[in-house]
Amino acid sequence: MVISEKKLYNYYLEDDDIAIARIRDKYEKRRRMKGSTKIKCLLFVTTLFLLGMGVLFQHSRINAVNKDIVQLEKDLKEIQMINDTKEGQLLSSLDLNYIESYAKEELGMIEPDGEQYTYMALSNGAQVVKSDLESESAQNDESKLVSWIVNLIN
Repeated sequence: MVISEKKLYNYYLEDDDIAIARIRDKYEKRRRMKGSTKIKCLLFVTTLFLLGMGVLFQHSRINAVNKDIVQLEKDLKEIQMINDTKEGQLLSSLDLNYIESYAKEELGMIEPDGEQYTYMALSNGAQVVKSDLESESAQNDESKLVSWIVNLIN
């Protein structure tokens, strides 16, 4: 008898319980994950979920701030329009004749005399004040000092 004899019949797995068990164990090992691998996968999924939530939260905050900026810009434009309107109304309501009459009657404003005008000669774009005007200003300073002393005495 030969020890290594080839079997002449078909070999079905249904008949051999040991072969079935080996094949089943082989596939179950592939399907089963170890505990550390499960934890790693769970941490990975959790990290992805938290990152996604963080991105969504930041996006919602950016949208909220954008809406606030747009609203504040609208308010600013509206306030600028109101300000321009009020400024136009103020300028149109100014009556220079009324202001002059009020200053003359209520505040005692008088028209300047010819002596009170200061004339300047311009030469080459620079202001040159006549020397006699300088002496007049010195006299005006002295007269102001004298009038101040007189007012102090009274």
